[in-house]
Amino acid sequence: MEEREVAERVRRVEALLEVADERAVELAGALLELYGEALSRVMATVSAVSAPLPVPGSPVSAPGAASVSAVSASGAVEGLVERVAADELVSHLLLLHGLHPVEARVRVERAAARAAGAAAEVVEVGPGVARVRLRRAAKGCGSSRGALGSALEAAVRDAAPEIERVEIEVVDSAPPAVVIPVEELFRAPVRGPSGMPA
Repeated sequence: MEEREVAERVRRVEALLEVADERAVELAGALLELYGEALSRVMATVSAVSAPLPVPGSPVSAPGAASVSAVSASGAVEGLVERVAADELVSHLLLLHGLHPVEARVRVERAAARAAGAAAEVVEVGPGVARVRLRRAAKGCGSSRGALGSALEAAVRDAAPEIERVEIEVVDSAPPAVVIPVEELFRAPVRGPSGMPA
């Protein structure tokens, strides 16, 4: 949006507020507070990782020092977009406007890992649906499996509200495989005093 369009939108909002009823003005105020808080959090995150710019004429602005400063500044900013988006309020607003920098699949995978650990495997994330496989131990309480599935679904919905449906497939984990070392197969059986295998 260009500056001219921004100025026009601001004038339009001001004109609407002049004729709006009390509840609409209250709603606009609440939204402004919410967005103001989000902007405050963005600025706090950016400020925490930003390196100060060198002042011209200072020893730090010498040719060799400037390149070191630029390198440390670029290192400080690496991952900044994801750090900003990690804030829950900012993340929700980015999602609302279709601006979230992290793909839905990645957000679903992270949420599933937090909610169920290695027991959860994201099978598919498509338009409006996430399919997750939940592996459960062969021995376990049915109610805890249900609670884990509910927690997993809630975590996925929180991380990716654009997902309309979360399908959870619960499968039993296979018992651990019995492994016999190869050398044991070729070793002669141990015989007891009667000559029979022990």
